[in-house]
Amino acid sequence: MNKRPSIQSFKSFALLTFLAPLLLISSENPSHVPVASREMSSGAQEQFQNQIEEQKEESEAEPLKNEVRCGFVFDRYPSMNYSSTVHWLAGASAQGDALEIEDGSVWKISSYDSYKILSWRMDDPILITQNTRWFSSYNYKIVNRATGTSIEANLFLGPLEFGLFTKYVEFIDWTMGDVVLSDGTHYQISNYDSSLLRDWEAGDAVIVGYNSGWDSNCESILINVNMNHFIRGKQF
Repeated sequence: MNKRPSIQSFKSFALLTFLAPLLLISSENPSHVPVASREMSSGAQEQFQNQIEEQKEESEAEPLKNEVRCGFVFDRYPSMNYSSTVHWLAGASAQGDALEIEDGSVWKISSYDSYKILSWRMDDPILITQNTRWFSSYNYKIVNRATGTSIEANLFLGPLEFGLFTKYVEFIDWTMGDVVLSDGTHYQISNYDSSLLRDWEAGDAVIVGYNSGWDSNCESILINVNMNHFIRGKQF
């Protein structure tokens, strides 16, 4: 990986610091897609919770295998390519408690990981994946491909409504388990997540992440902003 000139690093850090007030202001910005604007059905809630627990059990049983598949070993991330699952850092708070990605969504960061943000820079490529750590209140782990570090996070604000990089559900085939997004990408949903898909609707905002859990045939997770949960899918 090419090293960036020091002047570029300085500019990036300055931009990150400058964006801190924008992250605070955006918490009252009505142009963001609201997170968890609809409640999951009782059956969906139970399945989603079971899915999270199963992933943590798998991580405990096969820690090395899970870490490698997740894209980092001992918090180091190798150089790999993951198509539409890659996002870009748009800004971070000066306190290191929140970050924003290119679609305008804002993520709350674990206080234990806030120090890592100091080395993150504008436009760093990042992946969003499941968090399999036990006793954590954060559902996701965000991996910075440039620095090789990862942080635990939860979705705080959805992407900008009708933003340039915001993806929406265009079409759902509940029988076949297919989902088409507004950018034209098609996903075959994991059979294990079919009951979660029943709560989805056309027009829901989606953030695409990388599946580091089981059902390795599905390389992606589709995070439904309106439902505040995710399902696994294979792009085709």
